[in-house]
Amino acid sequence: MYDNTKSLVKNIMEMKIPKSNICLDMTLGNGNDSLNMLELNNSIKIYGFDIQKSCVDKIKALNIENIYAINDSHINFDKYVDSDIDFAIFNLGYLPGGDKSITTDYDTVIHTIEKLLCAIKIDALIVITFYPGHKSGLDESINVLEYLNTLDQKRYNVVKYEFVNQINNPPFVCVIERIK
Repeated sequence: MYDNTKSLVKNIMEMKIPKSNICLDMTLGNGNDSLNMLELNNSIKIYGFDIQKSCVDKIKALNIENIYAINDSHINFDKYVDSDIDFAIFNLGYLPGGDKSITTDYDTVIHTIEKLLCAIKIDALIVITFYPGHKSGLDESINVLEYLNTLDQKRYNVVKYEFVNQINNPPFVCVIERIK
């Protein structure tokens, strides 16, 4: 079973990443998701996006050939990636240990997902972890979920994983799978 959203996401990655070629870390942050993906498949290309230069510099300093750390908003992913995408991951909210006033924005996230849906392969996954325990994270979860509910069920499966018995608005995960 899963202890938390991190173990759930890790399990999803273990199923998908070994069969992937192009992966996107839409919220690079400390690089944990990118490094986890690379550990599962050392031949993938990972494009990591963050608006915070310090996050990008930290990953670039590791000199990892397969990770392309990009100091730009995830909404601009299509300026850097021209291949079909197998996997994309978002950790919404703010950088743990960072400036809590710098957060993802639901409008930008929704527009990014709209663009991603046109760029991902059939059977590709988009994994989104929500953190509704703070005001902007709660607003984000409400608005992005509202958008996800509108996706055509003939083209996409959308699954929500949540820990219903945990207190204080625990994080939860949504997975979008392109099926057609």
